Amino acid sequence: MARNRYYEDESSREGIDSQLLKRLLQFCKPYKKRFIVCFGIMLCSVAVSLGGPLINKYLLNDVLMPASNWPLGIVLICAMASVFLLQPIINVFRDVAVSWLGQKIIFDIRRSLFAHLQRLTFKFYDDRPAGKILVRVTSYIDGLAWLLSSGIVQALCDVITLVGILVVLFCLNVKLTLVSLATVIPLMVFIVFFRRRLEKLRVNVRNKVSNRNAYTFENILGLKTTQAFNREKHNVNELARLNGELTNADVKMVRTSATLGPAVDFTYVVSTILLYLLGYQMVTGETLTPGDLAAFTSYIARFWQPINSISFIYSQVVANMSNVEKIFETLDSEPDIEDAPNAVELPDVKGRVTFENVSFGYDDDRLILKDVSFTAEPGQTIALVGPTGAGKTTIVNLISRFYDPTEGKVTIDGYDIKDVTVKSLRAQVMAMMQESFVFSGNIIDNIRYGRPDATDEECIQAARSVYANIFIERLPNGYYTRVEEQGAGLSAGERQLLSFARIILANPKIIILDEATSAIDTRTELLIQKALAELLKGRTSFVIAHRLSTIRSADNIMCIANQGIAEQGNHEELMARKGIYYELNLAQRKAV
Repeated sequence: MARNRYYEDESSREGIDSQLLKRLLQFCKPYKKRFIVCFGIMLCSVAVSLGGPLINKYLLNDVLMPASNWPLGIVLICAMASVFLLQPIINVFRDVAVSWLGQKIIFDIRRSLFAHLQRLTFKFYDDRPAGKILVRVTSYIDGLAWLLSSGIVQALCDVITLVGILVVLFCLNVKLTLVSLATVIPLMVFIVFFRRRLEKLRVNVRNKVSNRNAYTFENILGLKTTQAFNREKHNVNELARLNGELTNADVKMVRTSATLGPAVDFTYVVSTILLYLLGYQMVTGETLTPGDLAAFTSYIARFWQPINSISFIYSQVVANMSNVEKIFETLDSEPDIEDAPNAVELPDVKGRVTFENVSFGYDDDRLILKDVSFTAEPGQTIALVGPTGAGKTTIVNLISRFYDPTEGKVTIDGYDIKDVTVKSLRAQVMAMMQESFVFSGNIIDNIRYGRPDATDEECIQAARSVYANIFIERLPNGYYTRVEEQGAGLSAGERQLLSFARIILANPKIIILDEATSAIDTRTELLIQKALAELLKGRTSFVIAHRLSTIRSADNIMCIANQGIAEQGNHEELMARKGIYYELNLAQRKAV
């Protein structure tokens, strides 16, 4: 799959997909009882609001016009006062209940999406900018909050309100009701044509928001590089361009969307004018009482409120449909790496790693490795050297099963790693990659990240074993010093030492070090080499290093080039052979 870049719009289907709506409503099922409660509260609100015009009718017809039935008038006035008092009280209960419901549903969707993202493999993230993934977990889901709580309940109540008003209108006067409804037909025709135009514009706005967020996220992560290369002005201009595209798209959408409200209002005005003209004739002809006309006009005004509300809810459904599509697209993305149906737990292993005719490529048309075979015996240290992009990191990624081979197989102690559970495999194969990621929190929690049940004493011992205690104990609060996201405030070497402590505490049988000492000064490197020599005893280890001085004592050094192993052996053997490894050594000595 070609990588989607920050400036490329994501494809979306047009229209409202009923299947997606059904799937979305599945998140509401656990809260069925709450929905019933909210619905009941809204029904009470509707019933109370519909009572007002009827009370006005009786006040006009039976109290004010004859001017002789004041006892009834007092009762009706008290009833009217009760309506005005009950309405805000019911609305408070409604707002609280609906807000709770919406937040619960959104929490469930966000948790499901985030949990699924934890399972997705490297390939999913390779194909998409991180900012476009982030926006799906944040703003796309936030946009659904109102729709999945208030929107659903409000739509149901609007329908019931419309039905209730229509029943009352027909009871009051059939002729006036039919005249009023005749004006709704042109509005419905307009909405049908309006819908498709609005859908396209909403999708376009969604894409522009996604593009802008992806670019912003990428530049925040790369801010140090931006400043180092004086790219600030260029990046600001690029963001301005993306914001300009978003502004233009948003203005077009708002301009189109804004026509719906006036269309409804215009229809209401025309309907009201026709109503008063015909009503006046019927009152003067004594076929309709003033009280009935007053009640009728009041109900007609209320009749347009739910229509306005339903049109707004509909526009929200259209607006969020493309977001829902992307949320479910993510949820439907299957991990490339999953446990086989008959996968077994990988037992405690000795650490014998075998590649059998392994081929692999990140793209179908370009292989990085081709027909690679080798065996690492338990306790051996295997060093991988070679030019950038030759496949060194790819080999260790295959051992951890971050990717699966295109052909061939990888085994550990004779177990094909495809036939064991991923969790049990990675419990015994630990990798320290080129980027030493430090999570926000304190130092000791970062050390125990791979073993949450480890005691403080075990974490401190792990830090001491790799000499991380030297810098940790100089910090203001030692092991309990708080560090920020990505280890801000720690040097690159300190972050790597912290990662060493983390991986050693996990106590794996196979350790992978991907250029793990590249950012550590020579003095610290000597200390780490001494610690690792002791800690790696009895463990199989794979070490990737550009600094060849760090891997001279490796049991086997494999030079990776031209899609495979160009040569292998220990340091002395390869130097005597005067091949690739020998040339690399000479080049590094000259550079020094």
